[in-house]
Amino acid sequence: MRSAVLTVLFVAAVLSAENTAASAQSAGSYPWCAIYYAPDATGTPSCYFDTRQQCMESVSGVGGLCVANQYYHGVAVLPARRTHVAKVRKHATALQ
Repeated sequence: MRSAVLTVLFVAAVLSAENTAASAQSAGSYPWCAIYYAPDATGTPSCYFDTRQQCMESVSGVGGLCVANQYYHGVAVLPARRTHVAKVRKHATALQ
């Protein structure tokens, strides 16, 4: 009975760790971060920009700077799948 309870607790701990790791990776999904100079800003980067131009437009007028996101790993690009092309074979006709 005790081992069953420990097993359930272990599985719950593993599953909760996976959810935490997945949410921690969400900040790394954009290549550009903005750091604002506003008086109430905390200095924490806001990493929600696909291009540097988007980031620069966001800090324009309010003050700040744009930096590359150090946790961005890019989009995983899978190699193109090879398609199978059937070769047409000509059958030799028997001479009569």
